[in-house]
Amino acid sequence: MIKANDIYKSFGELEVLSGVSFEVEQGEAISIIGPSGSGKSTLLRSLIGLEEINSGELYIEGISVRESGKKTYEKMGMVFQGFNLFPHKTVMGNLIEAPMVVKGIKKSAARAKAAALLKKVGLSDKKDSFPAQLSGGQKQRVAIARALAMEPDIMLFDEPTSSLDPELVGEVLTVIRDLAEENITMLIVTHEMGFARDVSDRVFFMDHGQIISDTVPEKIFVNPESERIQNFLTKILSQN
Repeated sequence: MIKANDIYKSFGELEVLSGVSFEVEQGEAISIIGPSGSGKSTLLRSLIGLEEINSGELYIEGISVRESGKKTYEKMGMVFQGFNLFPHKTVMGNLIEAPMVVKGIKKSAARAKAAALLKKVGLSDKKDSFPAQLSGGQKQRVAIARALAMEPDIMLFDEPTSSLDPELVGEVLTVIRDLAEENITMLIVTHEMGFARDVSDRVFFMDHGQIISDTVPEKIFVNPESERIQNFLTKILSQN
């Protein structure tokens, strides 16, 4: 589904991605963990075209991003830390906008699809509400439904719970957990270690712009392969 070969990305003098290479198979759920500033969010933004890489090659479903650009990005949906909902549109309006404008889907079909997705994320009763009337957890669940409305093959989550109050984190993680059980291909940047351990097929540990570990959850959380990873996990788990 995704193949990255030797990806580099800099912002001025700051090198944020430094030779990143990996592959993701269909249906895999990959958690990306690591310290702040390690390049996790930049990696996701580069995959979906929000950041332009300086060198290297990205392939989405076997198609070169460099050659096809927009067509490959349309295969992915992304959920951000800050929800990014349209404040002037209702929940239903947020969900039907892109399918109608980008894909040309008729309003009746878009509304039917949106209603099914709102049921999936447990928000059928909020379809006529505006974002300002929702809790943070509800906003993020709407954001997930909105991304799914475009029927992406790959879902990217950039710290989807980092801006939520602790008591609201669980409701968002439950939705993502359900998606994992449906074998949707996902890359999830997260600080929720228990969630990463339970849901992931593999875990990437990033540091200084590189993936320094790519392994199964049981190994990275039970027997970390380096002192750097052990120190990070100890610090994170002591904060929770």
